[in-house]
Amino acid sequence: MKQMRKIKPTRMSVSGRVPYKGSSVPYESTLERDLIIVHAFREDVEDIVAQPITIPFVKNGITYKYTPDFFIKFVEDIDKPNMIIEVKPYDLWQENWRDWSDKWKTMQRYCKDNGYIFRIYDESRIRNTALNNINFLMTFKNSAIEREDQEAVLEQVRLMGTTTIDYLLTRFYTGSLLRNHGLRVIYHLLATKQLKFDLFIKINDLTEVWVDDE
Repeated sequence: MKQMRKIKPTRMSVSGRVPYKGSSVPYESTLERDLIIVHAFREDVEDIVAQPITIPFVKNGITYKYTPDFFIKFVEDIDKPNMIIEVKPYDLWQENWRDWSDKWKTMQRYCKDNGYIFRIYDESRIRNTALNNINFLMTFKNSAIEREDQEAVLEQVRLMGTTTIDYLLTRFYTGSLLRNHGLRVIYHLLATKQLKFDLFIKINDLTEVWVDDE
């Protein structure tokens, strides 16, 4: 899919773009921005398209047009249908769902016919552990870490297959000062996706990490 409607700057909301795979994805609110941040970090997402399609729908005998917020394409080797998403704050869609139900039902039918799923995403689905993990790790993404330190940790993880942050700290960084440095090394590797982990579980010393060299 390609973007159908251009997002223009507005004084009434927060708009901007999130870098993604050498380009960027536009947003019209901080909630949309946070959704992009999470899906841009995910390993199972292949593409994110804003304003992906416009379809007609009928309400009270009058035909209107509806453009949802995002299309999420997942990588082909996982059993997960692609998704069209409407982003709305919880209070707003709870208040207006009857008024918006015609266009949403039409989009549900479109998705069913094309093998997609349609979802409404509010704060509960966006501002969660995954977003917290990403925001935390991004503070370490551009840290100046010696390549030798990075390779030592990565090689140890390769040898073990899967291990924990705590084991790596014990193995390489005993002592409070070294431990703090070790955490910076490991968090940098997580932020740059050289080390893998479960994005949806809060990062702590017992977080399991692994390397995917494929």
